[in-house]
Amino acid sequence: MLPNLVTLLALACGLTAIREALAGNYRMVILLLVAEAILDGMDGRLARALGATSGMGEQLDSLCDAIGFGVAPAMVVYSLIHPHAHGGVGALAWFAALFYACTIVLRLARFNTLIDDHTLPLYHKEFFVGVPAPAAAWLVLAPVLAYQAFGHGWWSNIWVCSAWLLVVGVLAFSRLPTYSAKTVKVTKRFAPVLLLVAVVLIAGLFTFLYPTILIVLLVYLCHIPFAVRRFVWLSHHPEAWESVGYRIPRRHRGRPRFPRRASATPRTGRVRGGRGHRPSLH
Repeated sequence: MLPNLVTLLALACGLTAIREALAGNYRMVILLLVAEAILDGMDGRLARALGATSGMGEQLDSLCDAIGFGVAPAMVVYSLIHPHAHGGVGALAWFAALFYACTIVLRLARFNTLIDDHTLPLYHKEFFVGVPAPAAAWLVLAPVLAYQAFGHGWWSNIWVCSAWLLVVGVLAFSRLPTYSAKTVKVTKRFAPVLLLVAVVLIAGLFTFLYPTILIVLLVYLCHIPFAVRRFVWLSHHPEAWESVGYRIPRRHRGRPRFPRRASATPRTGRVRGGRGHRPSLH
């Protein structure tokens, strides 16, 4: 029961965020959505740690994600532009909110089907298909974050917010590859750099909360072209990923390594390459 209770608590945070948004309390909205994201990340890990995974838990998690990352963010953004939503412009804003919520539901449905697809190449584990629902939820909240940080501006314009809902919805349901954090491995050499970045991020969140989140979202958007480039490279050289795991050393990127045509050395006549000798990528 404990993992399911955590999932339901995350759902309660998302629904309460809608109520707070209708009351204009956007600071509480952000805090509730942060709590929802944390709880959503906990329930699956808690279930695996307790050995309490079940089909019902998986379905409950997916349904709650559809509301928490689809319906709730759409309603929060719509509440920001609702006072200016009159006539045809208001219909466009509501259409954009519906579109985003529907694309998140479709994206989650596709994600559930891909989990059981064992025909995909191994390198697909490194990527999500489209922007994942939690990331899409925070991306779509960018106008609300900008409004909290800088007040009214072009970012809170009804046309801009409606267009942004449509764009993020398309990114979520698209087939663009995005990196999965679960497969990222940090070497000892880069651990101090990552620790320094984490310290700067924590200091920014406590000092400049909304601008810091906006910068993180911008960095996330900028990573998509690099993820697409790597996905295309791996689709042409899948054996490289399978041979070394999740990451390929920089000196070996950009060129195929396997299979190698066997050839004899001029002095010893020993066969190099082929199946008898595989060069190390480490």
